Amino acid sequence: MKKKFTFAILLAWGIFMNAQVGINTTTPNGATVLDIHSNEKGILIPKLTDAERDANLADNNPATVPPAGVVNPALSEGTLIFNTTTNAFQYWDGTLWKQLFVTSSSLAGNDGVVKINSGAGGVKPSYSLNHSGNSYGPKVQVLYNTPLIFAPSPTTSWPETSIPFPGNTSTIYQGTTPATQRWRENPVPGQVHVWRVITTVTPGDNATGSVRAIFENPDSGFNVTSVQVIPGGSKDAGNTLTFYFYTIADPDSLAPGAGYQLFVQSDISVTLTVESITRISLFKD
Repeated sequence: MKKKFTFAILLAWGIFMNAQVGINTTTPNGATVLDIHSNEKGILIPKLTDAERDANLADNNPATVPPAGVVNPALSEGTLIFNTTTNAFQYWDGTLWKQLFVTSSSLAGNDGVVKINSGAGGVKPSYSLNHSGNSYGPKVQVLYNTPLIFAPSPTTSWPETSIPFPGNTSTIYQGTTPATQRWRENPVPGQVHVWRVITTVTPGDNATGSVRAIFENPDSGFNVTSVQVIPGGSKDAGNTLTFYFYTIADPDSLAPGAGYQLFVQSDISVTLTVESITRISLFKD
């Protein structure tokens, strides 16, 4: 009996020293610390509601996640839960909870649309733009008061790597000052994004002119420019001008604090209101 007990201790010690544990197998995979075998049953991941996750681990507000506002200081990157509020697996990436899968997409779902209807309180950015001689006047940065107001589902259909919560401003718009403000892409390297900016423009006179919109990464210097013409004789008409930009997520735009800024300028005097901004994330395999 004593020999059997000693052998059991040595066996357990050997498993511990090799950092390998097998369940339903006597030959755990050598590249894993845990190898579970079954052709009948699955693994049940801890299930938490939004409230339980926020109270016991961390919420998804960038203003209160590490180092402030974390109830559980032991929370580590890679922690996996099943959120019963959203019926989705989520993992902690060190700053935010990210959705692991999108069950509604057969293509793994990192594509999606996010449409911004206005800033906080329903306020849309509006600016008076002036020309400089016969050319474009100063650039004016488009800024929103947060939290942003998003178009409801199904117009807004968050990508896989964004938690699909209404009002989740930080997944697309970050920063609190003109210098730090950034428009953010879905964080999938190499993913193509289409940005659509719809504006209404009212000229100050009947002259023919144009508005130029610039989507610029101030850190790398990369920018995309779109120009739309204001028809002559359209004073006080409230013309609708639409601008499109294409970006590809890369280290210069996905780095913490990086992203794009949006500027507008005109070669005649106009009043410009931003009606909506839409980010379309194209599927990336």
